[in-house]
Amino acid sequence: MEEFTERQQQIIRESIELIAEKGIQGLTMKNLSGAIGISEPAIYRHFKNKNEIILGVLSVLKDASTKGLGQMSTALDAFSSVKIFFAELTDRFVEMPSLTAVIFSVEMFNNEGLLSAVMERMEENQKMLISVLMAGQRDGSIRNDISVRQLAILMTGSFRLLVTRWRIMNYKFDLKDEVNQLLATLQLVTKS
Repeated sequence: MEEFTERQQQIIRESIELIAEKGIQGLTMKNLSGAIGISEPAIYRHFKNKNEIILGVLSVLKDASTKGLGQMSTALDAFSSVKIFFAELTDRFVEMPSLTAVIFSVEMFNNEGLLSAVMERMEENQKMLISVLMAGQRDGSIRNDISVRQLAILMTGSFRLLVTRWRIMNYKFDLKDEVNQLLATLQLVTKS
């Protein structure tokens, strides 16, 4: 996570659990203080408001994708980079399943401040995937008869659907295994 104090990290983790259980509306200072066992004013010493807490929650995902981006530069080929990126996100979701309810929540798009943060993250990830796929097209490892923009949407959309299905099914299947199968299929589709 970004540079958060231990108490801020606790608030973020508990916020993720509350949002997963009760939705964004369930993340109230009253509910949060009760879950953590501190007073509401004590929470305000660590975060200015609810939006700042949710931005902290989003930083958890940002850290996972940033780690994946850093490792991508060491990959041997374009699709290996794609696998590294999605593996980092998958690891974060397996480590903290309730994060999926937050990240893929439609409620996130109803808040203007949060919408811009979510959209910024989505755009960064799409640009990165497009860049990697373009490099793969240049070196001949990725088909060049398909738009890289459409390939990136296909990859992220498939991943999102799989993770959403995992959450809806109460985390009953091995997400890592399913993501690996998905990526193997996407590699077959995109291989030149």
